[in-house]
Amino acid sequence: MSGQRWIQRVWRRYLPAGRQEREALPAGVQPEARFRQQLIQERKRAERGSKPLLVMIVNPGCAAVAESDSVAGWVGGGLQSCLRETDICGVLDDGALVGVILTEIAGEDLEKVKKAVARKAREKLSQLLDDEAARRVTISFRVYPESGGESGAFDMIFYPEQAQKSLEGTVGEIAKRGLDLVGSAAGLVLLAPAFALIASVIKMTSDGPVFFEQQRVGRNGRKFKLLKFRTMYVGNDDQIHREYVKLLIQGKVAEEQGGVFKITGDPRVTSIGRLLRKYSLDELPQLLNVLKGEMSLVGPRPPIGYEVEQYSGWQRNRLIGKRPGITGAWQVSGRSSTTFDEMVRLDLRYLKGWSIALDLKILLQTPLAVLKCKGAY
Repeated sequence: MSGQRWIQRVWRRYLPAGRQEREALPAGVQPEARFRQQLIQERKRAERGSKPLLVMIVNPGCAAVAESDSVAGWVGGGLQSCLRETDICGVLDDGALVGVILTEIAGEDLEKVKKAVARKAREKLSQLLDDEAARRVTISFRVYPESGGESGAFDMIFYPEQAQKSLEGTVGEIAKRGLDLVGSAAGLVLLAPAFALIASVIKMTSDGPVFFEQQRVGRNGRKFKLLKFRTMYVGNDDQIHREYVKLLIQGKVAEEQGGVFKITGDPRVTSIGRLLRKYSLDELPQLLNVLKGEMSLVGPRPPIGYEVEQYSGWQRNRLIGKRPGITGAWQVSGRSSTTFDEMVRLDLRYLKGWSIALDLKILLQTPLAVLKCKGAY
């Protein structure tokens, strides 16, 4: 990034809110704060209607019009003639990018629309800019809900509220991480004898490693390796669970089995594994995941990748904003004895009303919930 571009971005970031809103932009191009609100609104509309949301991102690449207050704004204004009246155009990334929300696009038309809009945009840019500047402009498309990016993470452009953390929110995040570090470190020390005992029993009762690693989906869609005590026989097929999860999310399991989140009588589980699962002792190694910063003591449970593939847009929101937890609102409210949608709603209520006090309350409720063994399989 050039020195001039860096100064411009810093200047825009620290402008008073009123000045940013008053900054001159062409007609039809929304300032960043308003465009972000539109993104949130359209994302929620896509969730309710179970439809995809398509956004075009145009990066001018350099200061093609140095005298303009907002290069991206100027480019966005020029693109207005090749957009529909219902499309929403605005600036992003402190005025460095143009964003266009392409509304009411059917899922089967996504690829066709991408090609048509990109072609029209290129034609217009060739009229606005000289050949060299036009070649530097990049056009990309983002689709919600889809995963992508580093480690399969969700595209956070659709969650602009996560980028606008208040001071109170930042302090809360620091406090939550502090609680995780102290709690996980203390737990690993105090539970060291239990770790040794469980490891010995697993090794004596079945062939295979003591620990089981599985890729899970965590905060904002990032993947990580979750650690558990092994409770299954080695070399089993996960197809039975894949099919079960699919039926569960569709709501069919709740009708047939009374709302059980886990497979009952799973033939893949060892005898000692059933006991470990009953009292959630197989989850103890996840204290290491908490210590590493991949998980939290309290939060939504991290799903497997093939589970997330079945999620609708609103269900994905349970993974946004907070690290997944060893325990959470779902675990202290019946554990597996609930429908999938009810579990998601519990997680969403937790995320919306999160506080350190709430985390402490859930942590204090967890031992009793574990001892009751309600919904544990």
